[in-house]
Amino acid sequence: MLKWGEVGLSDGISVFQEGVVQFNDYIMVMSLFVFWFAMLLILVEVVLKVGGDREGGGGLLLEAVWTLLPMLVLVFMAYPSLVLLYVGDGSSEYGYPVLVVGRQWYWDYVVNGGVDSSYMVADSSIEYRVLDVDNRLVLPAFTGVEILCTSGDVIHSWAVPSLGIKVDCVPGRLNRVDLEVLGGGVFYGQCSELCGVMHSFMPIVVEVLPLGVMMNSWVEWISGLQIPYVVTLNYIQLLCVVENYSDVDGAVCLYSYC
Repeated sequence: MLKWGEVGLSDGISVFQEGVVQFNDYIMVMSLFVFWFAMLLILVEVVLKVGGDREGGGGLLLEAVWTLLPMLVLVFMAYPSLVLLYVGDGSSEYGYPVLVVGRQWYWDYVVNGGVDSSYMVADSSIEYRVLDVDNRLVLPAFTGVEILCTSGDVIHSWAVPSLGIKVDCVPGRLNRVDLEVLGGGVFYGQCSELCGVMHSFMPIVVEVLPLGVMMNSWVEWISGLQIPYVVTLNYIQLLCVVENYSDVDGAVCLYSYC
């Protein structure tokens, strides 16, 4: 959570967001090292004039140093960035699929074969103004979730900054992102792509519950979507398997119900 006067990014609550925060700190350290090294060279060569005035001339060692040193700095910056991109685009072994469909101007969530629409609540309600919705997307904590995003009309963008997620919803195309939240909570976001006159009124609310607490609440939520009983049983079976971190081959693949 952001605090007043805080310098830097907020603590990451998802695996990817935690990596982004660590990468940001790493790049800041590298940037400070390059800055102070350059300032030291300027101080020694220009201000203090160590070695006296020297005319420009050939220097093989100097040429090699100022060519190889920036290359090494870029390599040390690029490697963790590529690793982070790979992790963010990797696939979960037992990711629970959630389809997000952007529409003018609300969100459809396809969960285990059922469709639930999420609209912004009226300003007269006691909820957060222009930020809360009538139907939240409920996800499990400490569990790999595969989020697939598309659109039914124009381009939208499903973004939840606290979770480090921003995925474009493009008509006729599926964009995916893996998410694993490291704790329970309620996280807010908004559509981050100009999609029409009501673009500012497409909030996103993701409610993350521990698996133990989520069993009853999510079964009740799924029951409200009028999903066949056998599908709900298969989903509960998957939850139990994931909670124990055991073999998931016995659980029915949820893709067949999407």
